[in-house]
Order: sequence, then structure tokens, then C-alpha cells
Amino acid sequence: MIIWCITLFIDNLLPLVLARFYPHYSHKEMALSVLGARQSPVKRIYNVWCILSGLIFCIAPYALYQENSGGLTIAIWVLLAIYGIGCEIISGFCPLNENRQDEDVITKIHGGASAIGFMTLLVVPLLLAIMQLQVSEVLTGAFSFVCFIAAFVFFCFFIMGEKEKFSNTVLRYGGLWQRLVLVSCYVPLLVWCVEQTVSR
Repeated sequence: MIIWCITLFIDNLLPLVLARFYPHYSHKEMALSVLGARQSPVKRIYNVWCILSGLIFCIAPYALYQENSGGLTIAIWVLLAIYGIGCEIISGFCPLNENRQDEDVITKIHGGASAIGFMTLLVVPLLLAIMQLQVSEVLTGAFSFVCFIAAFVFFCFFIMGEKEKFSNTVLRYGGLWQRLVLVSCYVPLLVWCVEQTVSR
């Protein structure tokens, strides 16, 4: 669980560091995947980390199963594993081409795997909230549910920002909305990890 906590932190902090070595990179407007794009000067570091992070997301949720066996726990584990494989491992092995006009098979694989992984992660705070409420952890359950609502809203903003009619609005900041989705999904997991570590 400690390794998982560290991973959750690094997943959010590493892009902030790497972006300093990528001229003209915009956190607000550019997706995280751009840091690992074939044209990126920091692609090796970012993609290697994505692969390692993905492996941890496949293994670390076993701690959830150890503490809370049941159908919901298994579902959360499976969803996090799909996220780890799709958004992290496949994305790391299949970096996109930053030039959208020159989209190839690898870029399409990257896009499809990332989309599936992203959507599975979105459901995790909701299932975590239900699991916590079932064992009378009302405060943490309510917090996880609020995080799910926030993640869903930010995800809608992220999708809407891809539409041409919103290109001149605040919704165009896809990078910002993507990061807020990740934070909203990661924080409930981080809270759970800290609670379990302290309780031991």
C-alpha cells in the first residue's frame, strides 16, 4: 500500500517535472500522453514510468482484496487493472504521434486503450464509495462519492472540449480537465491507502 501511495503521488507530480524540459508544453491544453509522444524530448522517462505504474496498478489493488473481500472489491481490482494496462502499459509501449494529421496504427491503439482505461478508472470512486458505506464508513464513503461526481463532471468537460464548437471556451483546456479527472479518482484511493496503513 505504501508503494501504491508513492505511485499515486508520482503519477501526478512527474508530469509537472518533465514538462519543464519540454519547450512550449502546456498543462492546460495538452494531454499527459503528449509527454510520451514520439516527438517528446522526455518520452523515454515518461513511457518507462507509465509501464511501471501500470504494473503497480495491476498488482497493488490486491491490498483492497485482502482487507475487503467481496464482489465490489474484485470489480475495483479488475477496473484498476484495466486502467493500468490500457492507460499506462499500452500507452507506454505505443506512444502516440503528436501530429494528428499523420495518425498511424500505433497512435490508434494508444487512443483506444487510453479511452477504455480512462473510463474504467472513472467508475472506481463510485464502487469504492459503495464499499465504504456498506461497512458504515460514512465519511470516507461520502467523500469518495463526491470525488466520483467531480470526476464525472470533469470527464464531461474533457469530452466536450474535443468538439469544435467549444474550441473558444474554457472547455478547450483538455489537459486541465484530464488532470482533474485523475486527481478526483486518485484521491479516494490515496485516502483509503493511508487509512489502512495507519490502522495497522
